[in-house]
Amino acid sequence: MRHACAAIAFLLLSCLGASAQKAFLSPFKENYFITGVPLNTTPDYDTNDLTFQLSVRFNAVQDYNGWDFFWGYTQLSVWDVYRPSNPFRENTYMNGLYASNDRFLAGYEHRSNGRDGDDSRSLDYAFCSYTQPFGRHLAIQATGRMGIGSIGNDYSLEMFNRYQGYFNFGIGYSGVGDRLWLKASVTPLFDGDILANCTAELAFRPFRDRDWFYITAQYHYGYDEAQIDCAMPDVFLRRMLRFGVSVQPGSKQQRLFF
Repeated sequence: MRHACAAIAFLLLSCLGASAQKAFLSPFKENYFITGVPLNTTPDYDTNDLTFQLSVRFNAVQDYNGWDFFWGYTQLSVWDVYRPSNPFRENTYMNGLYASNDRFLAGYEHRSNGRDGDDSRSLDYAFCSYTQPFGRHLAIQATGRMGIGSIGNDYSLEMFNRYQGYFNFGIGYSGVGDRLWLKASVTPLFDGDILANCTAELAFRPFRDRDWFYITAQYHYGYDEAQIDCAMPDVFLRRMLRFGVSVQPGSKQQRLFF
């Protein structure tokens, strides 16, 4: 229950800061609260889930020679809310130091599921992302990252090669007076049983005077949502269709950043 309360609190904070590009506290990546069913197995209380992402940035230095420097925190939670006792399948915590201008977003990020022993999964990496706009409506993005991962207590590049990837490519389109947002994201994998982790999303803002509130549909395919899925026998490959609501960052650069 505390995770659900945290989700609501962060979404409220995101709403307050969504329109203030230079506020001390503002949305970083997309914030969403969505639920849905698998497309590759029979939907039931074991396979349906609710997923939410909470992401904020604390702006330390703004517009220094065209660059912003900030600390960001993101939490991605997969919640088996339909099962008895409503357990959380996984919580992934991401925090880092970042720098950005109109085209580049770079930094250092730590990603962990917060578990210990054999269930521990983590990534530490530096990254650089470049976003190229094409007019007001279209943008593409390429991101590369390099670092080290761990499965249990052992450091291994398998986290990158097989499950999380070194590169991400995204494309986004906004239309209908900037009330419609479409995006797709692909993260190639180099040593696994699938070629890539993939996400596609449609978000629509139904109210003209509320630029933070979107109705959202999302399709996700891959292993990168729940880190515990990495290096687990008989793991469930996620091919999920979900619906809910989201708070979108102001810039296309951050909307596309995975």
